[in-house]
Amino acid sequence: MWYKINFKVLAVQLLPTFLRKQNLAQLMQLCVTPISSLYDLWYDWRFKNIYKLEHNGQVCSLRGSLNDLFDPVERRIYIGEGQFYETTYIFTEAEGQEVWIETDSEDKTIFLRTESETADTGLDFIVYVPETIYNLSLDGLRAHINFYKAGGKRYNIFIDE
Repeated sequence: MWYKINFKVLAVQLLPTFLRKQNLAQLMQLCVTPISSLYDLWYDWRFKNIYKLEHNGQVCSLRGSLNDLFDPVERRIYIGEGQFYETTYIFTEAEGQEVWIETDSEDKTIFLRTESETADTGLDFIVYVPETIYNLSLDGLRAHINFYKAGGKRYNIFIDE
């Protein structure tokens, strides 16, 4: 690729063939050391920017980038919905929609919750992290999520139990 440059080899190859002696080659390699170190910094910067461009605020992408950065081995960070309980609506006869409540022989139970339990929690998503990561790098987690999340999305970070 165009960006993979070995400056020490390039410095020797740019010498005329009759000047390619060991002492002069080492001197030329020494002269290109500063530009080689700048190139290494640029190379790392380039790959970090490419990584940032490959990820976005989608749940799968955000979860992957969080796990890559904060929990690369066990990958225990995950993202959940902002609402704790799923809302079950019970309709009146006039509305014409039926929700069947299960019989005793069936195991599915419908829990009736108050409006405050199923109301908007003020969050669009919740990031669940292990306690050790929460205690060690909470500010880094917030900065990383703020970088990738879509504008206007609300979130919170909870400890996964």
